[in-house]
Amino acid sequence: MLKVRRAIRALVIGVLLGAPACTMQNNPDGVADDEPNQGGKGGASAMPSGAAGKGKAGASTGSNPSDDEGGAGGEGGEGHCAGCASGFCLTDGTCVDCVPENDHCPNGQYCAEDNQCAPGCKDDTKSCASGVCGTDHNCKHCIDDSECSSGFICSAGECSAACGSDKPGESTSCGNGTTCCAERCSDLTVDSLNCGACGNSCAKGQFCGLAACADQGEGGAGPDAASCVECHDTTFANVCSVAKVTVILDTNKNTSDGNRVPGRALGAALRDNCETKPVLSEAEQDSVEALNLTTGRPVSNSGELLVVAGGPFYQNLEGYLEEQQIAPLYLHVNGDVLEFRLSATKKVVASLPIEGDHDSHDIFIVQFMRDPTSGSLALNEQGFWLSGTVAGAYQVTHGLLPALEQQDKAWYAYEWTDLDGDKAPDLNEIQLLDSGI
Repeated sequence: MLKVRRAIRALVIGVLLGAPACTMQNNPDGVADDEPNQGGKGGASAMPSGAAGKGKAGASTGSNPSDDEGGAGGEGGEGHCAGCASGFCLTDGTCVDCVPENDHCPNGQYCAEDNQCAPGCKDDTKSCASGVCGTDHNCKHCIDDSECSSGFICSAGECSAACGSDKPGESTSCGNGTTCCAERCSDLTVDSLNCGACGNSCAKGQFCGLAACADQGEGGAGPDAASCVECHDTTFANVCSVAKVTVILDTNKNTSDGNRVPGRALGAALRDNCETKPVLSEAEQDSVEALNLTTGRPVSNSGELLVVAGGPFYQNLEGYLEEQQIAPLYLHVNGDVLEFRLSATKKVVASLPIEGDHDSHDIFIVQFMRDPTSGSLALNEQGFWLSGTVAGAYQVTHGLLPALEQQDKAWYAYEWTDLDGDKAPDLNEIQLLDSGI
């Protein structure tokens, strides 16, 4: 029985690896049954503990610096720092708030040269949503003001000084096609708080994207791009309301082309079928600026659609979206059964036993989602097995996109059964199981 259980666990990893079941028999790794899922590297990374410097005084067991009582001793060691409330001191014993060489300031702050904690990021890959802190202690691709140093605010993904204007929408201090709105330089083509004009805010769950009049060139780059945008519901019918499509590749975690082939097929289908003629590109998940390279957290905007084929084990972005319950559906392993569940209620939408012929039969999902913090848009399709992921790309290309206006849901779950024995999907072999917002 033990050997049988191990064989089943080895098969489970094939679900997330995006490879046919028959190729995964010898994989030694299993998958835990925690919820929502265990894939990718999504989710917040643990902050370093309070140990600092070479001393031992004031050692803390906290996982977040902001929760520590005082941290451990600074560069001066235990003898010099024992009387310091912060636990840090200089070599002459002078108590200080922090030491730059061993920075333990709270999240959102860094240790400045005057040994005081100051607003801004530090180069620890965890202070910024993007994972990248600049030498000026401002986060690259910021998503809120807490990622900027003193005197700067987050505007259109960059930390900059507040813009000034006597009238909203008029300013010479904003560049790169941005406009001053409430002291922030805003890109009116993607800003859900200022969609097309300052103060025109989109409702919760909506995004600011290209409108029908923006089909005048590649990426909707018509002469009046800012006026050709509107607020859209995050449903599949609006998946083409973007100027750019980026296919996220998983080469750093997956040596096979399993997920990359359907991913590229999805990108090509969007480029060829969308009236906005989005610019198509592809990028590895460990090099693209739109993602945190460690956690997979998205930091792009609603002008770019991130396309992800495959599940959370190989795709860091999907792992993050499922773990943070941004994705409408998530993958769950329930003993010997694979399940797609609703993030909001944990209700099982579709399931399939691990044992079986998955080269000819599979379940797959298609889901369109928006990260409410960064505004990033993502399109994911994944099967329990590679055959389902391939069928998902086929369904998007030949089933959903040709009838785009009718697709008023955010997610769809399908069952594919090979009827003609060719191990390839056809429209008459795909059945809709469920859908929702």
